[in-house]
Amino acid sequence: MALNNNIEALLDKYFEGETSLQEENVLKEYFTQTDVPQHLEQYQAMFAYFAQNKKEKAPQNIQVKPSKKSWNISWLPKVAVVLLLLAIGYAIYPKGISKAEKKEAQIAFLETQKALKLISQNLNKGNVAVAYLDEFEISKKKIFKK
Repeated sequence: MALNNNIEALLDKYFEGETSLQEENVLKEYFTQTDVPQHLEQYQAMFAYFAQNKKEKAPQNIQVKPSKKSWNISWLPKVAVVLLLLAIGYAIYPKGISKAEKKEAQIAFLETQKALKLISQNLNKGNVAVAYLDEFEISKKKIFKK
């Protein structure tokens, strides 16, 4: 009975794909016997089929032609190095800026500063007006005492 339990455990492992070659050989030897319990007879036919197919051979030799490589990738690392060097060179040595471009950028910077200063002054005027409104509101509350 212990052997049957062991065989059933091996069958479970076999169907899970976790058996070693030695364990598979134990199963093959066990199921080639004629004295197999009735509840395991279904597996006897399966292992007999595997044993029979192992003996079969093709009627003629099959020759496999080596496939031709369509891509020669030996140059790929070289191209990668060249691209890497170009990227590093571009990062280190950016395009030069001409004097005219520098002058335009300086003028744009000064104009932006003027615009921001004007906006700041107008916002400050608005803050003063809001402060007057706050004073008016405080005075109104004192007078009318709501």
